[in-house]
Amino acid sequence: MQKEIQKYLTEHLGKVDFNLEPIKKGGSDRQFFRVTLPHQDSFIFMHYGDEVEENAYWAGINRFMASLNINVPRIIKQDVSRHFILLEDLGDVDLWSERFLPWEERRDYYFQVLTQIYRLHSFDLKSLPADLKLSESYGPRLYKWEHDYFLENLVGEVCKIKLSSSDAAKLKKELDELSARLQKIDPCLIHRDFQSQNIMIKNSKPVLIDFQGMREGCFFYDLGSLICDPYVTFEDEERNELINFYYELMNPAYSRDEFVRNFWMGSVQRLLQALGAYGFLGLKKHKIDFLSHIGNGLENLLIAVDNVSSLEILTDLATECETILTRKKY
Repeated sequence: MQKEIQKYLTEHLGKVDFNLEPIKKGGSDRQFFRVTLPHQDSFIFMHYGDEVEENAYWAGINRFMASLNINVPRIIKQDVSRHFILLEDLGDVDLWSERFLPWEERRDYYFQVLTQIYRLHSFDLKSLPADLKLSESYGPRLYKWEHDYFLENLVGEVCKIKLSSSDAAKLKKELDELSARLQKIDPCLIHRDFQSQNIMIKNSKPVLIDFQGMREGCFFYDLGSLICDPYVTFEDEERNELINFYYELMNPAYSRDEFVRNFWMGSVQRLLQALGAYGFLGLKKHKIDFLSHIGNGLENLLIAVDNVSSLEILTDLATECETILTRKKY
């Protein structure tokens, strides 16, 4: 593939010398390269395959988000038939890489990116462009898929726990009730992977990436992705400050207490998906770095379930996983 990419770039850049450097980041099956030209000008080359259908939606979603004044990478050129896209180079600094800065310095990045995502969450679904392709909306099937993903890849594969038929039935009832409660919240467009490694920082402004999974869902899922991000450690006061910021930004017609309860429900759902992904990517895709985030993810999950009623079996299961992984030293 790299030779094909070099040939393509030569066709479009002429005889200009360039350097092609692979970028290895994240769990995506897409390929990224930094193309550096003389005088240090650079851009990003992306190649996406057919294995994951939503990868083909990226460019259309990019243009849609840009139309909402959301910061996204600028598309320089696209070859649909070859699945090639040339993009603006956003550099190497993401929100995750700034995680050790004092909160007083990081806070504004979070406020900025929450303001950005609000433009997506508040978009009127009736005005969606007819030609915009999106992945399956959240509903009973997708919520259940994420629950099963967690049970198979984290509970089964990583923790080697096999639930009794009785506990499995009780857990299913708990999680079905969780998804039913989330479905009562008015749907909107969500990013679906709204976490620190998918937020680049360029010229002191956040830029969103990896939004190909955008779909209709519950915006608390996005808020949980960012504010209960297993890649970053938050103090309680910092997390509350971000929750309060979004509540005031949104100014919903219901109380802050209800907003916070919904936030923790969305966070539970998101953390189940993330923990399942860490197990899948770490063990089945052999990207072992993801396993190191399971501990923080479980810690966040236990905080979240403690703020959501009627999740006793999930609480016990997460606690058991945490105990097992402490011995494994993941």
